Amino acid sequence: MNLTGNENNTLIGNASINVLQGGAGNDWLDGGLGADSLSGGTGDDVYIVDNVGDKVIELADEGRDLVKASVSYGLSANVEDALLLGAAAVNLTGNELANTLTGNAAANILNGGAGADTLIGGAGNDTYVVDHIGDNVIETGTSLTEVDTVQASINYTLGANVENLTLTGSAHVNGTGNALNNILLGNSGTNVLDGGLGADRMVGGTGNDTYVVDNLKDVVSETSTLAGEIDTVMASISYTLGANLENLTLTGSDNLNGTGNALNNVLIGNDGNNLLNGGLGNDVLDGGAANDTLIGGLGTDTLTGGTGADRFVFNALNEMGKGGLRDVITDFSSLDGDKLDFSKFDANLLSTGVNKFTFIDSNDFTGTGQLRFVDHVLYGNVNGDLVADFEIQLVGVNSFSSHDLVA
Repeated sequence: MNLTGNENNTLIGNASINVLQGGAGNDWLDGGLGADSLSGGTGDDVYIVDNVGDKVIELADEGRDLVKASVSYGLSANVEDALLLGAAAVNLTGNELANTLTGNAAANILNGGAGADTLIGGAGNDTYVVDHIGDNVIETGTSLTEVDTVQASINYTLGANVENLTLTGSAHVNGTGNALNNILLGNSGTNVLDGGLGADRMVGGTGNDTYVVDNLKDVVSETSTLAGEIDTVMASISYTLGANLENLTLTGSDNLNGTGNALNNVLIGNDGNNLLNGGLGNDVLDGGAANDTLIGGLGTDTLTGGTGADRFVFNALNEMGKGGLRDVITDFSSLDGDKLDFSKFDANLLSTGVNKFTFIDSNDFTGTGQLRFVDHVLYGNVNGDLVADFEIQLVGVNSFSSHDLVA
């Protein structure tokens, strides 16, 4: 059936394949059940689409038009807006224009396409595809059981009532959460993932990713094990690095602790009094400002106390090395009140208990449990063979005394 209007018409087809032409004015075109061809002409037209074979035809500059669809639908050229009817889980896709796409009460995927689009979701677990800096996501559903997701190929910050964010593509883009408990998924580029105020889960892929942690219940999962990647946690709380994470930077000015893992870590303190423990691996520790405690742990470590009276702690022989494997302290300062702490280190392996060290200046070893300092290096002997069992290099330090020790 063919129907042709003149101005401001309501044209309704039947169950056959219809051709409806609205002409001038603001028309309402409903082709019925068949695979219909609908052409509104000039004016702000409304199209009812209920068949995947329905075809909407609009020319440029013929008004702002709206498709009301009960099936999944992609806007044709020159049509601006779409709204989903019914309760089916169907989807909308925009075009190159600045579209407004509105979902129904089911789980919808709203993809605005190339323009600066407004995507409005209702109840249901909706997914929004964002690819333009001008895209605007409005999630009206507030049910606690809903989980809504933005898939973004650009930098994006989650708006109200949206729980999850997935970064797509391979560009170096960033994702930021909101006050909810968010899940943020990175892409294959270098991402900064910041969950915001909630108890968030941040999952990175390949690339040198940065995770912002500010909640004790935040969880960081770095899935990539590629060699050469450097992933960093920036934490305003005490934090222990999980698997596949290389670096930790403490932020703010609170007194916080930072702990490494089995990798070669870089741990950087903040303006508070920090306890930094490198764990396994060849670590670099920098306490920053204030009075910090640095524990290199196993491996060949480089320790920088920063400003303040810092304490460098050595607990056992298996943490120590000699020559190129020795730990290095870059800024030891007696004037600042820095100390080397051997209080838990057993200085004499030939007797039971935790024995204390004796400092003998630059003299040769004469027995077990002795420390001597020569040419910027502190040497220790613990087994009585009169040969150094470990070394610590103190860069730029020319003199050392027992007052510099907690032994």
